[in-house]
Amino acid sequence: MGKRRKGRELLVQALYASRLSKSSVQDCIDDQLERRVASAETAAFVRPLGEYIELNFASIDRTLNRALTNWDPDRIGNVERSIMRMCIAEVSFSDEVPAAVALNEALEVARLFVDDDAVRFINGVLDNALKSIKQEKTD
Repeated sequence: MGKRRKGRELLVQALYASRLSKSSVQDCIDDQLERRVASAETAAFVRPLGEYIELNFASIDRTLNRALTNWDPDRIGNVERSIMRMCIAEVSFSDEVPAAVALNEALEVARLFVDDDAVRFINGVLDNALKSIKQEKTD
């Protein structure tokens, strides 16, 4: 498994833990890095992305909520929301990873944590969100 894939899995778990424990995202990332004995490369990938999410939480959620079609944001599960936040942040934060790759990686991580229906839901919402981000970047 690649260092970034492991980092994405770790970040989803940290985002989920942060939401439940009310701890900072960075504290939860540090906890996950320690538990998994993650490499320095994984830490170097996940820490800045986690910081970006923490600093831009409201903006990320606005993008996510706008991408929902006929769906109440409060009905989205914490795991699904964490996966979508991660992908939206990665595409917004980094030009290093193409949006299609970030989406595919998010779906691969989703397959580890949620059922097939949820993966399809995440795919649809993220597709809408990434189109919106792409439009904002070109404007």
